[in-house]
Amino acid sequence: VNLKFKQDHDKALKEFNYRSGKPVAFYLDFQLGVGSTTPSITTTSGAIVKEEAKLGYTVGGLAYVNIFGILNFTTGLSFDGKSFGFQKPSISGSTTSTTSAYTSAKSGYLPANYLTVPLLLNIGGMVSDDFGLWFTGGPYMGFLLSQPSNTFGNIGYKNFDLGLDATLTANYVFLYPFSVLFGTTFKYGGLNNLMSTETIEKVTTNNFIFFSGVMLAL
Repeated sequence: VNLKFKQDHDKALKEFNYRSGKPVAFYLDFQLGVGSTTPSITTTSGAIVKEEAKLGYTVGGLAYVNIFGILNFTTGLSFDGKSFGFQKPSISGSTTSTTSAYTSAKSGYLPANYLTVPLLLNIGGMVSDDFGLWFTGGPYMGFLLSQPSNTFGNIGYKNFDLGLDATLTANYVFLYPFSVLFGTTFKYGGLNNLMSTETIEKVTTNNFIFFSGVMLAL
């Protein structure tokens, strides 16, 4: 009887601490979302490349860990679709006395699917018994899973993406320890410059994601 009483007391205390916004030692969330990725492409010649946003998906799980009741740290794994489109600038062709020929701009598509590992700090908590608001921010590491081999004349694309992640998440406790999640994420990719060649000086990406999911407090 005493053991069951202790277990019930511990469970009730965890729920009380969670709902009252006190630090929780560990919880998980599982997310599914859709996002839009827009590149920023700078050429060495100064020519303008038309940049085209493309939709992608994200799915993954995050672990939130409280360290010594002071620091909230977040990490995990996600699979992120961050493909984008581009259009090379028109190239002036040969001319005659009466006509001028131009090579039309060539459209392209870069398939970029990543395994992403975030390393984030977490600020926030429960603002009422049932509703919580969280902000996480920090760097992430992305490892390219696809292999776009014919981009910009078969030059290729870097396999590693170092970027910054900022996420705002709201959760609603519908049945403790489960909550439903809604949130948005902005990822700035290419701190390490995703492409640097004779014709391309720099490539970075802007990725906006809207997601939903489930949070489990442990």
